[in-house]
Amino acid sequence: MAVAFTQMKNTPLFYKSLALACALSCLTLSAFAITPEQALEKLNEAQLLRNSNPNQATEIFEQLTTDTTLVNEPNIMQEALESLAFMNVSSGDYDQALSYAEQLLEYGQKQSNQAITVRAMLIQGYAQGRKSNFLTAEQHYRDALSIAKQIKDSVLIAQSYERLAAILRWQDKYIAALNEAQKSVNILHEFDDEKSYASALLNLGIIEAIIGDHNAALASLTQSFSLHQKLDDKKGIADSLYEIGEVYRRMGDSAQSLKHFKMSHVLDLEIGSKVNIGNSAMKVGYAALKQGELATATDYAEKSISYYQQSSSNTGLCRSYDLMALIALKQNNISEAQAYINRALAIATDYNFRSHLVSLGITQTRIYQALDDHAEAIKTAEQALKQADELQDVEDQISLNKLLTESYLALQLYKQAFESQNRYQTLEDNTGKNQHDLTVAAMQSQVAFMRNQQEINQLSAEKQIQAAQLSESEWQFKASLLGLSCVILLISGFGYRSFKKRKLASERAQLLQEVVDKKNRLLADVSHEIRTPLTALQLQVEALQYNIAKDVDSSYDAINRKLTDINVLIRDIHQLAQADSDSLYLNLKPYLLADVLSVWQQDFTTFVENKGFEFTSNIHLAADIKVTWDIDKIKQVLTNLLSNSTFYTDKPGKIKFIATASEQSITFSIEDTPPGVTDNQLVEIFERLYRVDKSRSRQTGGSGLGLAICKSLIETHKGTIKAEHSELGGVKILICLPLISEQQV
Repeated sequence: MAVAFTQMKNTPLFYKSLALACALSCLTLSAFAITPEQALEKLNEAQLLRNSNPNQATEIFEQLTTDTTLVNEPNIMQEALESLAFMNVSSGDYDQALSYAEQLLEYGQKQSNQAITVRAMLIQGYAQGRKSNFLTAEQHYRDALSIAKQIKDSVLIAQSYERLAAILRWQDKYIAALNEAQKSVNILHEFDDEKSYASALLNLGIIEAIIGDHNAALASLTQSFSLHQKLDDKKGIADSLYEIGEVYRRMGDSAQSLKHFKMSHVLDLEIGSKVNIGNSAMKVGYAALKQGELATATDYAEKSISYYQQSSSNTGLCRSYDLMALIALKQNNISEAQAYINRALAIATDYNFRSHLVSLGITQTRIYQALDDHAEAIKTAEQALKQADELQDVEDQISLNKLLTESYLALQLYKQAFESQNRYQTLEDNTGKNQHDLTVAAMQSQVAFMRNQQEINQLSAEKQIQAAQLSESEWQFKASLLGLSCVILLISGFGYRSFKKRKLASERAQLLQEVVDKKNRLLADVSHEIRTPLTALQLQVEALQYNIAKDVDSSYDAINRKLTDINVLIRDIHQLAQADSDSLYLNLKPYLLADVLSVWQQDFTTFVENKGFEFTSNIHLAADIKVTWDIDKIKQVLTNLLSNSTFYTDKPGKIKFIATASEQSITFSIEDTPPGVTDNQLVEIFERLYRVDKSRSRQTGGSGLGLAICKSLIETHKGTIKAEHSELGGVKILICLPLISEQQV
């Protein structure tokens, strides 16, 4: 055969055939080669298919990345590999995502394109973060930031700061995260990259919400929402609405939370990402449950289950089954609640979802309590608490200790109940202190950031002046005079700007110090107020411990009374803290005021007369007057004022209640007989922890916060409250509430 082939080679026909074959081969290759324009069309087609048909999108992206004719098309190769990586992150295949990120990194290095290298590192950090490898992720982001600074790419620098802020947030390093997020926002603010700027604002808003700065968070997230709307970026709009809903949830405003989660869900349905649809549906379900809208909660919980099943999201299914169990429990359908919680526990156990096992343990404990099986409730809660302690999840630790206290009390295990109550109160106190420290540190960080920006601006001004001075010698005489004038104007302008910035920084620092001093005074006062009942409580406990209590039942009664005093104080402080942070939620509803006061009048009469005082009331209102109030909070104010009158009025005495109306307002007055107060005391009685007669405070009880709470509740309703001398000889409290709508409040 070799001989035959050699002979064939020597014939002219062989060479003609070989040439023809080569030509055909070249024609075939050129026919299947793809042009950059065609590749761009394919790329756009794949992007449109990412949600509706991810498998087909993946196939197109992979074809583009393996096409050798596109090796020198960095924009196409970068977008295709980035898309493949992010699609695999979304589906939970983090190792495959890292593989694509590695391919992108190698491509960037071969092309000597450091911008692509930075993008690859950012993807590596994102995938490692989703794998909970936070330190590895942080290192990728810091490496990306270092290279971005070397190539002086401001947008990539800002994106690196943003990702670094996110991974620090996941590690609970909130102040450091806030610093990086602020850097990202300030850099992008100067560039025409609205999409990146909107994303940075979203990340900043999330961090601000976590540290408790709800107003700043809403401002950042609303700005992010507006930018995404301008860009017609539906995913960005949905994400912004979702996070705004989260802020309102943290503030306790379930109505606004529900509204924003619903809007986010509608957009998620349009976009088509099944996991995101499931997430927003689940959030709507929880918010609706909080609002008591059980039908809506059930509908959205079932939707979330369906979409989580379609996307094989086991973590999502755990949360949705937990939600269904809570809804069933609210409907008193215990067997259905148990069935759903068992499904969730099976998944969480199979996949070792430790945090979910804790939250499911909380729900299961509530189910056992509903069955009055407190022994099993205690067993379940203790198991969940052990895991919560290991995870250092303070919120769940507080919830479980509260549940344990309830079950121990139901079984009359007072010692264990006291220990559980002490644990959760300690946790709540520490949480409050940590939140206080975090807020103060955040304010200090913002002041420091402003000072750094001021120094940068000053350096920039100095460089501009130096440049002007160096070039001044080359100008003609008239031009030099003009240049000198410009320099003087620049110096004056920058000097004035520097002065204003220093003044602003000084004012902010002073404001910060005032806030810290005020908080410290409040903490000192609260510590003083809580020490007395704690001392009495300790004495009772020691008397029981060493068997020296003469009457055990009386000792337990005394312990319960002191615990109640402490609980009231903590409740009052919490309510004032909500008012301070603008997170005090009002359940505003319209009412016919005459009907409401008719019921209240009977309650007030019984309350005051049972205390041994004469009570008179004059209510002059038209029957059709409507008010939009949180009726429970207004009654709380009036009851508190009447209670104060019974505490501080000498017997036999009189207490008088009057209600009148004008075209624009409702006025309440409560006045009593002697003793009265001085003019100075009339102004001070609304201050926190202020008592007119400190010697009487231990006998009459009370936290000294009651009138401060009354003032905050009335002002939240856009009303006013003041104290005057009463014609009866005691004190007169006047409340004026405007007749306004729910939207105005």
